[in-house]
Amino acid sequence: MASAFLTLPIVYLSYSLESRGDLRSLVLQTIIQISGMLLFVTIVLFFKKLLNRLFSFHNTDRNIDLLVIAGVVTGVFSVVALYVTPLKESIGSVITAILVAQGIVQVQFGYKLLKLPHDFGGMLKPFCYANMATGILLASILLIPLGIVVSAISDLMLGTIFLNVSRLVRDDNYGRA
Repeated sequence: MASAFLTLPIVYLSYSLESRGDLRSLVLQTIIQISGMLLFVTIVLFFKKLLNRLFSFHNTDRNIDLLVIAGVVTGVFSVVALYVTPLKESIGSVITAILVAQGIVQVQFGYKLLKLPHDFGGMLKPFCYANMATGILLASILLIPLGIVVSAISDLMLGTIFLNVSRLVRDDNYGRA
């Protein structure tokens, strides 16, 4: 849930810091990039663990692994671009290519996840469609800002899914006691 609520303000802060070149701005942008990358990786891997352990669902494992790799590589390149100005344009092109690939993988992830036999309290389909929409918007490049908004909505749905599953597991464990 924190990711959903912090995404838009952090993206705004990052864009506003981009035009400044002072050390303080660079450090802040580095912290934003690294913490965002770590949060993304943690959430996505936790979701993979949930799918694997609770539902024995492995159809999306490869997609999740590719999303994690893309997130880490993009994060690292973004930080390098902050400090190595001559490479900034080249790194920007590489990041753009990775975002296109990541968008395609995210569409596949949402589509494959539709096959999960559990509906997460009615949240599965909206979450899947939001992921597919995010992927399409990221891959389009021109609509990345809209993709960020849809991604934040998807993060909110994922937080709700985590809460629903935790209630399900808690209720199931109390039923066994």
